[in-house]
Amino acid sequence: MSRKIAKAFSWTVGLSLVSGLAAGSFWVRSRQSPATATIALIPQTAGAMLWEVEHTGATAAAEKLKYHLYWNAPTSESDVAGQVSLIERVSRGNYQGLILAPNHPLAMLAPIRHALTAGLPVVIVSAQLDLPPETNLGYIVNDDEKMGELAAVEIANALHGRGSIALAGIGRYAPGIKSRVLGAERLLASRYPDIAVVSRMGAAFNTTLAEEFTTATLDSNPRLGAVLSFTAPSTKGVLAALKNRGMQRTVKLVACEQDTELVGYLSSGEVTAVVAQNTYRMGYEAVGLISGVLKGKPMPALSVVPPVVITRANLSSVEAIALTSYPK
Repeated sequence: MSRKIAKAFSWTVGLSLVSGLAAGSFWVRSRQSPATATIALIPQTAGAMLWEVEHTGATAAAEKLKYHLYWNAPTSESDVAGQVSLIERVSRGNYQGLILAPNHPLAMLAPIRHALTAGLPVVIVSAQLDLPPETNLGYIVNDDEKMGELAAVEIANALHGRGSIALAGIGRYAPGIKSRVLGAERLLASRYPDIAVVSRMGAAFNTTLAEEFTTATLDSNPRLGAVLSFTAPSTKGVLAALKNRGMQRTVKLVACEQDTELVGYLSSGEVTAVVAQNTYRMGYEAVGLISGVLKGKPMPALSVVPPVVITRANLSSVEAIALTSYPK
């Protein structure tokens, strides 16, 4: 190699190294916390009471701890691609933490890993994923098995321990729902042998399909006594089918997850009970966990939040109001 070529080669390598260091320096600077850090909150969907309540809790904590809160959501619970896109956008942006209520147990794993690689502390709320807790990853989850058990007790009480029921909103890939179904079926089998499950319906996040499934179930089971629904969207579909038949007061309906319409029907007696996720507490505590990590504290691996049974009798209680109110 001639002296001129060697000199040119050395100059090129040196320039590349300087450029690389500069780029790395920019990336580090972009991850440094500004005067007021921003925490991103991505729920399962927009406009649902369940996640608006979470927004309220997170906002209260962010105001108390002096953080900015960035909130954005996919168009529906089934918009998996939309939620993945939002997570990736946060991973590339100047955010100091991420709170996520995942829409899918598998599709979210890669984008969550990207967020962790980018240096973001991440708190997963509502349901646990197949991603072990680590230094910057923790969970605040609903006790889904307990939710199923509580819903089953409400169904059994409404039927006085005897009759036929249908299960609605069963979703294979819906985080947490499998545990709700397991809790409900175990409790019914062990304590209420005179209650028979005659139908198991899907459509966890599809109201129209849940209505169609319920109509078919009513056709084949004219003496159906009650329906236990595991998600808010499926409950609305079940109720629509019951109302079309004028059976909304003769067939008991117990719901998992709070929703604006369902709270109204609970008040009117068309829904027997709603077992609510305490998403206010989840949102509030999630901001606190990220704040702790940013201050050098370890991330707790797992916190389990108990659900709350809301009936017509306690609908006006402070706790029920906190879980069924939108941000002001």
